Amino acid sequence: MEGAQPLDENVGNTPRSRCQRNKLLLVASVAQGLGLFLCLTFFCLYRSAPQVQYPSIQSIRIQFTGCEKKFFRIASPDKAETMKVENDSIIISCDGFYLISLKGYFSQEVNVSLYFRKGYNPISIQSTNKVVNFITVVSLAFKDKVYLNMSAHDTSCLPVNGGELILVHQNPGGFCAH
Repeated sequence: MEGAQPLDENVGNTPRSRCQRNKLLLVASVAQGLGLFLCLTFFCLYRSAPQVQYPSIQSIRIQFTGCEKKFFRIASPDKAETMKVENDSIIISCDGFYLISLKGYFSQEVNVSLYFRKGYNPISIQSTNKVVNFITVVSLAFKDKVYLNMSAHDTSCLPVNGGELILVHQNPGGFCAH
């Protein structure tokens, strides 16, 4: 054959291909070693990294039973709640957005006002068929107070057949004062 080289020339190339093969195996071994080293390093760093602890979510669920001088009486919450009640007001200790849910059953049609910040107009909620079912999201700040005021057509205060007010902080991690 014309393109084939004699055997004498092929024999001279043999050590060179063995040398290239050894270099290739050495490079592959080094790459595997580096990969194993990186995997072990990542695993060790991941295991030793402190676990992130998120701040507790500020929330409260309270019952209101009646009113005095147009303001609702708020029953003391469970000790497990993360927010405080003072003078029938919920004290806000963390800045952020709060989900506010208000439900109540009355003996007649009522207008309820939700106050949340001094100097701001309250949110007016009118009952339908003697029932209040209201949900909103409000931006509240440290030292704000959430409380309810009620008015009815023929009396300034009437008994509540059942009612609850729920506040849940929606974006924990901002400014909080405890």
